[in-house]
Amino acid sequence: MMELREHTRRIAGSRLFDILSERSIESVVDPFMGLPTHLNYLKRHGIAVDGGDLLEWFVRAGEGMVVNDFTVLREDEVAAIVEGTPGRVYPVDMFRAWDGVFFSHEQCQYLGIWHANIHNLRSDGQTGLAITGLWHVLCYWLQKAQHPDEMADVPPSELAWRYIRETERLVCANNARNTVRRADYSETLAASNAQCMYMSPPGRNSAAQVDARIWMWEAWWQGDPYLNVERYFRGSVFGPLTSDHAAYDEAIASVLQTAERFPYVIIQARPRDTARLERIVRTFRSDLELVTPNFDETYIIAKK
Repeated sequence: MMELREHTRRIAGSRLFDILSERSIESVVDPFMGLPTHLNYLKRHGIAVDGGDLLEWFVRAGEGMVVNDFTVLREDEVAAIVEGTPGRVYPVDMFRAWDGVFFSHEQCQYLGIWHANIHNLRSDGQTGLAITGLWHVLCYWLQKAQHPDEMADVPPSELAWRYIRETERLVCANNARNTVRRADYSETLAASNAQCMYMSPPGRNSAAQVDARIWMWEAWWQGDPYLNVERYFRGSVFGPLTSDHAAYDEAIASVLQTAERFPYVIIQARPRDTARLERIVRTFRSDLELVTPNFDETYIIAKK
């Protein structure tokens, strides 16, 4: 098995909720949302949320966890996702390129079965819940491949059933219209009337920084194991041109300029980046506050 490095941005929905509620902020937009579990947390606690991203599977997940207020999957519908239908011909060789590299032969066959089954679901909400649940299966498999003796052997369909059912528990309504869109940041911000823009800045040349699990799940969703997600980021604000610090800082400034009409801007920063990001924010807003709940987490809060 090939070793995969993980470098996913960590966003604490509970921490963000505390910051928003302490300032009576009732709505927020995140134009670089990633997997929107933090937006789901905010929604479940009464905050109206908008989100956007360039990767389609993130947006699909958001349709299940953020936009969706009521739709769940019946037991027979979960069964129709996690197992093959007798007599149906499935594309079990679709992910053969990953066989022996990332996954076992059986796992690759199930990836093909699930890909076919999930595309037959009747609603965006159901698709979003399923794609999120199955994503956790992928993470489990990859982690077990690196630590084979520390994790239990669970049949693929049983594992998929468990994670889809766990994901369904996130479904809720908050008496607000919550949205996600597959779009560049400027389009997401233009469509939102939120009180606050939140951003956990992507890395420099963000396509090159994408966690392997994330690009792999986009490749799964698209049915193309050879998919290169870099094409999604060409021409984007954090694309290949942001490989150096100066260009990256200009990209941050572009986002802040577009967000000038929002009463609040919150940027989550790591310690090594805090001072530099604070200087950039101060060129647009003078009323700043820094909240550092722990040594590895700082929030730059700028009021208009």
